[in-house]
Amino acid sequence: MPSVQLWASLPSELHPPFYQYLAWLQARSVRVFDEKYWHALLPHRLEAPLQVHWLWERLRGQSTDVAVYASWGIQTQALPFAPLPFSLQVDVGIFGTGRHPTTQMCLVALQSLQLQGKWLLDIGTGSGILAAVGLTQGAKVVATDISFRVAQQAFRNLNSVKKAGWAVVVCDLASCLSKTFDVVVCNISAEALMRLLPDLSRIMPKGFLVASGWMASEWRSLHRALRSFGLKLTSWQFLNGWMGIVVAR
Repeated sequence: MPSVQLWASLPSELHPPFYQYLAWLQARSVRVFDEKYWHALLPHRLEAPLQVHWLWERLRGQSTDVAVYASWGIQTQALPFAPLPFSLQVDVGIFGTGRHPTTQMCLVALQSLQLQGKWLLDIGTGSGILAAVGLTQGAKVVATDISFRVAQQAFRNLNSVKKAGWAVVVCDLASCLSKTFDVVVCNISAEALMRLLPDLSRIMPKGFLVASGWMASEWRSLHRALRSFGLKLTSWQFLNGWMGIVVAR
């Protein structure tokens, strides 16, 4: 089973306690680059995301100049991630600039999947950023949002990508949809994800769910819910307190 990849950036005064924290977490292959950037391997356990979150909280409590990224089951590189291949209009109050940790993790997860010719559903699309990435990777896309104003902006942004095969629908999660999809992506709260799970077998009888939007501290309850609906974890990511996952049906 692959190890958890851990990257961290922190000031030099935190190096001694950080090294001690890594020892407590049974880290191996610890390396330091440019006297600031760290890489280590952690054992993969069910509690690993919570252990990384514990590490992040300890470091963050001592300095604001800290970044922690971890991943399991997915090929990634240390931050920062690559820039978007397009520009987006994002009005005040609409989520989806691409800079938030949850968006970044969803982008990495989508880029790890083969989307050419697949049907992708983006739930709670916001600016349409994740739907737009799906389009650029060759997917046919349906994007939903409960807000008409937000859906209008997503429509404009998807239209600017200059790709065919997409639609934007005003809808609460996936309640108004009857079509099935190969991939569902959602950057939503844990509460909204819990409401979505009972509908998932209807809209995605087989395929991948890419999800983020909650703090890693909520991992236990979410993992139990995923298992109860027959979903298998294939990868997870952690970035500065937030968590993202890919699960398969």
